[in-house]
Amino acid sequence: MFVMFITSYIPLFGLLVIRQIKQNFEYLNFSKINSPNILTALEKFGLSYFFIIISIFGFFGLKMLLKNLDSKKNNGELVKITGIENKNSESISYISTYIVPFIFQDTNNLFDILSIFIVLIIIFFIYTKSNMIVINPILTITHTLYQIDFSKKGQSKKGLFITQNEDVEIDQEIKINLITKNIYYG
Repeated sequence: MFVMFITSYIPLFGLLVIRQIKQNFEYLNFSKINSPNILTALEKFGLSYFFIIISIFGFFGLKMLLKNLDSKKNNGELVKITGIENKNSESISYISTYIVPFIFQDTNNLFDILSIFIVLIIIFFIYTKSNMIVINPILTITHTLYQIDFSKKGQSKKGLFITQNEDVEIDQEIKINLITKNIYYG
């Protein structure tokens, strides 16, 4: 689930990298590799290096997770959809609520950088506990998120359903796999 959280913030990380480059543009000159230049690069662009590395980790982690889930898709439990609601629009509110406010942070101020990390850590714990971790603008580029009601062996259940299929309908039978509590893939 950590990669789902990281990838949901790739747009923010990209904007903060661009902002830090803009704020420290005069330090973007390449000369000798020596201790003072390395320290200056880390001081002025360390946050950008960190966000780039963690974004790459998150992106490849998400690709591996989805590849793993796709390989298990046909082994899922057969269920009948009894109710469905598209939740892709949640990504827009996610962006406006959790990403846009960070864009205006000063990336040269240590207090602002610490504030970003503290808020991200708090959001991570809230999102993982509340199953909102699947609200992910990067994931919605290739997948659709639904809130589904389904019948499994005569029992009615609810959950969030991630799929590449955009046309899931009521009374359709599909195979789903449990990822974590009340989150399914199929």
